[in-house]
Amino acid sequence: MPVIKAFVSNPLLADAPLAALGTATERACVDLLGAQAAQVQLVVVAAHAVPRGCPVYLEVQFRRNERRGAQVVARFMDAMEGALGTCFGAVPRIRCFSEDQDFLHARN
Repeated sequence: MPVIKAFVSNPLLADAPLAALGTATERACVDLLGAQAAQVQLVVVAAHAVPRGCPVYLEVQFRRNERRGAQVVARFMDAMEGALGTCFGAVPRIRCFSEDQDFLHARN
């Protein structure tokens, strides 16, 4: 499932290697979160103005399970921080939300 939304200050997107970011994101999801590659969803959204806060904000939602404890999620965030830093040259703000499978309804 992991749904990853990166909100990025517009000027940082100009020459960003998004394909490499996609590959790094998929690897982190598969290797660390145990996700299926076909279920990884990455969306990069241009933020036209960031008047306050970090120029890169990452929001991650994934299904909660016993394999995705605090240490695993911390390693995942480390991997994503590195990938985003490489792609955009900025330290991102990262927020991860584990969703209870009993309350998660999805399609496609």
